[in-house]
Amino acid sequence: MLAVVAALAAGGPAAALSLIRDAEIEHTLGRIADPLLRAAGLRPGAVRIYIVSDREPNAFVAGGSNIFIHTGLMTELDSVDELRAVIAHEIGHITGGHLARRGDATRGGAGIAAIGMLGALAAAAGGVPEASVAIAAGSAQVAHRSVLAYSRGEEASADQAGLRYLAAAGGDPEAMLDVLDRFRGQDALLAAGHVDPYAQSHPMWSERMALIEDRVAKMPPGKPPSAEDAYWHGRMVAKLDAFLGSPAQTLRKYPERDGSEAAELARAIAWHRRPDGARAGAAMRALLAARPDDAYYLDLEAQFLLESGKAAAAAGVYRRAAGLAPKEPLILGGLGRALLNMDEAAATAEARNVLEQAFALDKANGAVLRDLALAEARLGNEGAAALATAERFAVEGRFRDADRNAERAAALLPEGSPGWRRAQDIISMARRALK
Repeated sequence: MLAVVAALAAGGPAAALSLIRDAEIEHTLGRIADPLLRAAGLRPGAVRIYIVSDREPNAFVAGGSNIFIHTGLMTELDSVDELRAVIAHEIGHITGGHLARRGDATRGGAGIAAIGMLGALAAAAGGVPEASVAIAAGSAQVAHRSVLAYSRGEEASADQAGLRYLAAAGGDPEAMLDVLDRFRGQDALLAAGHVDPYAQSHPMWSERMALIEDRVAKMPPGKPPSAEDAYWHGRMVAKLDAFLGSPAQTLRKYPERDGSEAAELARAIAWHRRPDGARAGAAMRALLAARPDDAYYLDLEAQFLLESGKAAAAAGVYRRAAGLAPKEPLILGGLGRALLNMDEAAATAEARNVLEQAFALDKANGAVLRDLALAEARLGNEGAAALATAERFAVEGRFRDADRNAERAAALLPEGSPGWRRAQDIISMARRALK
């Protein structure tokens, strides 16, 4: 299901992260990141980008090849190139092997162990090692002082690597300086004694700028972002602004006199959240009149309908969206949720099939697993329901609950069946994690 505001909350003992899942925003981040990943010699599908609902401007890498970007950073940066620069820097950490070394330095830390365990669980249960992330990866940010001090050299290395990837992908190297200059004020905080420099994972901004200014001066200027990239970036920022800010703030920032498509999108969301169904509906009709085959606009319209209690109508719109974007697991998840809300036997059976497709495409979506468990329970498949619940708890890092539900699934499912074997894998991984 499209879930801009329905964040996935971390479980387990680690510091919690709330993640935002949204098909359109993830599509946009993929457009921006994929050329950088290819420039770094990485397969785009092997690196996941997660959106953290947090106003602090920050980005980090955790749990292997997983990039986490705060919404506060995504909405504060002015351009595609600045976002490219941030992502390129984080890719520099991945290619530099910094997470592996940092994991060694924090050996014994519960958060790091949980991240690694969930990666192993995904490999065992679904064959997608990067898919199940420790959503409780907040522990990666709560690192020891010695580890953070060790990382200062890594940050400089990631800057240099990021510049190479940015240039190779056709981006503007100056954007790296623009990003650093934007946060230059953090040095003043450090100098004033309010923040311990060794509790910072990044070197002081002035220090970083000095290291890369000469390098940037010798590099050719990049190309401006394509009109398509700029368009999708504008939609992404407007959508985040509208869902994360209050409706009043959104309507002030995107007033009626702003006739841009991004502003119309932001106002549609603001009216829906107010709620003013008539105005939200009129704005969505205007957007769809201009782009009738836009799967993401259809996805958003379906979300509005579902949240307004019109499940059958929402299911119809979700079907159209899924037909246009059949590989978007979040849209399929939305269709499954709408079908479940119809509370009819035929719709529940269809929901189960749709949700299984969504889970096959994205094994890190706890909301889909929750809905799949509900569908299986309604259909009388208690073993399958327990297994889906166990997998959801495992994704969320709630290992005791995962173990308990996997035990129940194993007792209900035929011994030796694929579901029974998956339950055994979850039991094994959960108990290792609990140790």
